[in-house]
Amino acid sequence: MKQVTGMVKWAALAAMALATTALAQKEQWLDYHVSTEGRGYRYLDLTTNAPPNVRLPKLNAQPYFAHWTTPLDPAGRWLCLDRTKKSGLYDRVYMDSTGNGRLDDKTLTGTSHSDQYSAYFEPVRVVFKGEDGPITYHLVLRFMQYEAAQANLLASSGGYYAGKVDVGGKKRRVELIDGNVNGTFNDRAADMSDSDCVTVEGDKVGQRYLGKLLEVDGQFYQIEVARDGAFIKLQKAENVVLGQVRVPETISEFVAFGENGHFVRKPVKGAFTLPVGSYRIQEWQIDRKDDKGAAWQLSAYNFNDSARFEVAAAKPVSLEVGEPMRAVMDAQESSTRPGIRTLSKEISFSLRFQGHYGETLQIMKGNQRPKGPRLTLTSLDGSYRYTNTFEFG
Repeated sequence: MKQVTGMVKWAALAAMALATTALAQKEQWLDYHVSTEGRGYRYLDLTTNAPPNVRLPKLNAQPYFAHWTTPLDPAGRWLCLDRTKKSGLYDRVYMDSTGNGRLDDKTLTGTSHSDQYSAYFEPVRVVFKGEDGPITYHLVLRFMQYEAAQANLLASSGGYYAGKVDVGGKKRRVELIDGNVNGTFNDRAADMSDSDCVTVEGDKVGQRYLGKLLEVDGQFYQIEVARDGAFIKLQKAENVVLGQVRVPETISEFVAFGENGHFVRKPVKGAFTLPVGSYRIQEWQIDRKDDKGAAWQLSAYNFNDSARFEVAAAKPVSLEVGEPMRAVMDAQESSTRPGIRTLSKEISFSLRFQGHYGETLQIMKGNQRPKGPRLTLTSLDGSYRYTNTFEFG
């Protein structure tokens, strides 16, 4: 009888433990919001070739077409750009918002504002069929064309989910952002550009890209996001295995992203920890002051594929980031049209600073860029001498 009673107690305790786990992983629902300020960015390819089997509206000019791909619709959605005048910026857009393969039955969307080179459209509402009913999403589009340059169409997410979420026993506002602008909110990838984003109220890092873990106030949480962004699940992660990472002691800040998530570290004597896993270096920063007390900052971004690294529990990993930096100068001769004879040729020079992993470096003094270096060209016989100063951009 005592054994049976003990088994009952054990079963009750197990049930309580399961209930507690289920409670920790409960769905915390968020509200959908629309903003004219898009979040996340993605360029859509433009073509003048009309899509096959898509009915078009009556148009004023030679149109542009673009195809937006999304996991929510295997066929994707076509859109068409038109303009109110015979020339100038394209300021009207028709989009297959319902997925019926037609553009002639859609209401056109106009611009919210424009400038000399860009037309900014009002958010375009798109509807998908979901398991529990229709799913609404909004795209923010910007058409750009600089004089005779190629036209571009930039798409960003005009819809996001937000609400108060229990994070470690404290209610905080959480926002889910479609970072790769494909209509879903739970994308995780090896690169930030293919991942979605999450922000947590009070998190000094601000926007973090989505991974297996979310770090808030030094605590790790397992995170699960609904595909359509409607809810989020958070559970405190227990027994997370950490590995040591070493960088030069001059590094003030280091940012890494990988399968586990997005982490910002301020190394202490060149050392810090990360959850065991695969990562890619995203940024590093060096802060210094000169002999007059002025603050200088050297930062790095746009790393190549060699910037990937593994963090293991048993052995520290050392990364060659920071100084020395390398100056790379390129020279490009301007092209001339066939049959045109010129007495002189124009050569353009560009100068950039590069790091160990091919990263681009930026130098700042306070909140301003220092004056660019000078370039002096001299002929071998000294008869020609020309000096110019590099400018940013």
